[in-house]
Amino acid sequence: MVIKLEFKPVNNEMVDLPVHYNRPLQGMFYNLMSDAIPEYHDDGTLIDNKKLKLFTFSRIYPLSSFKVEHKRMKFYGSFVVYFASPMQEIIDAIFKSIESEEVFRVERNYFTLKKTEMVIETTNETLLVKTLSPITTYSTIILPNGNRYTHYFSPYSTDFKKLVEENLKRKANALGIETKRKCLSIEPYGITEKNEKLLFYKGIIIKGWTGYFKLKGNKELISLTLNSGLGAKNAQGFGMVIPADKDNYTTQLSQEEKFAFR
Repeated sequence: MVIKLEFKPVNNEMVDLPVHYNRPLQGMFYNLMSDAIPEYHDDGTLIDNKKLKLFTFSRIYPLSSFKVEHKRMKFYGSFVVYFASPMQEIIDAIFKSIESEEVFRVERNYFTLKKTEMVIETTNETLLVKTLSPITTYSTIILPNGNRYTHYFSPYSTDFKKLVEENLKRKANALGIETKRKCLSIEPYGITEKNEKLLFYKGIIIKGWTGYFKLKGNKELISLTLNSGLGAKNAQGFGMVIPADKDNYTTQLSQEEKFAFR
């Protein structure tokens, strides 16, 4: 289930956020869950002794122009952010909180909720999607000196496609969705080096890719991509996608394409 949230700053003050705001934005969503499911922050959803956090969220999309100064994003007026989860318990927790909260905080900024909308899901066996936050896939190895090295994959690599499908099936299994004889393939659509984005999270550089992707496969798995994200680190604000043919997204997404995260 996908929720579209529109916030406006308290007293119409200027919004002043770090360019790499994933962590404080994630903190707001965890805070919204905390009353109903306080254990989810630490426990997540367990599958094969691994903890999955089955939700994702988008970048922030200002409804007016913005500027970047000293690694901070500044603008006036309202903005939109999207949140998604395949778990009804999480969605219910978010709705319960936004109905009772009067003021919401992201870093040192305070907002009121202006509007909430449910996004109608469009699912076919083939679907062109557009990212609302960068998709990341990677592998980590231990070097001979004991240091860890993380390699991030290009959307055109076999490993990228393989890891996206494996990650999605892991989420499906955690939700009790049968994945035998079900598959999903992902192909980049017009992706170039300009679509590669670098973001910092807890001081670590994470590489991801924005733009259009073609999905093909089982409808249930494609539906899960819209509700849980593609690739890794979804709960840190990576991998959220929506159908590319939704007209009501066009204006908001054009802001993203003008903004360099590097």
